Amino acid sequence: SSQTIVIGAHFDHLGWGSDGSLYRGEDKAIHNGADDNASGVAVMLNLASKLKETNKGNNYLFMAFSGEEMGLLGSNYFVKNATIDTDSINYMLNMDMVGRLDTNRRLAVYGVGTSPEFIPTIEKIKEPQFTFKYDSSGIGPSDHTSFYLEDVPVIHFFTGQHEDYHKPTDDTDFINFDGLKDVSDFIANLILELDKKEKLIFQKTK
Repeated sequence: SSQTIVIGAHFDHLGWGSDGSLYRGEDKAIHNGADDNASGVAVMLNLASKLKETNKGNNYLFMAFSGEEMGLLGSNYFVKNATIDTDSINYMLNMDMVGRLDTNRRLAVYGVGTSPEFIPTIEKIKEPQFTFKYDSSGIGPSDHTSFYLEDVPVIHFFTGQHEDYHKPTDDTDFINFDGLKDVSDFIANLILELDKKEKLIFQKTK
């Protein structure tokens, strides 16, 4: 098929802190960014290994973006200098902070209004099970926004905000690894369901 699905996650974080840090401690400390966004990168890599086995003829473009924390620089550069025709991108999936699935199994899905197919297809998938929190807007503080602005349907997955956000305490001890696997399995199932459809219709959102 000449359809391409872009699967992305940003791999930059804040290093020793810099502008975006919310840490107020005296001693400088490394911000490892386990949830923001090693979690998303891990899911992206896991999806690459899964889709290698199940691919039915789509093109998948896996992208790790830098400069997200400085203002979506990497994804914005890509869409302005794309290596493929952006019209051939069927949709873009973005994973940013997917490592802290809570006991209510709340998964926020942003961008669901950017194509009419998204919500019905998500609701069709029974396993793994989540409680969804939908946001229709294609614009948000992560790399999917760059693609939405080029009229590409987008979905962004997010397991929720927490007090370690942009602090050195965002570390692996707090990652829900089973939850991470479930997010990855769910997205893989979603891709397989969307594969059964024609090219998705793009919709502008409020």
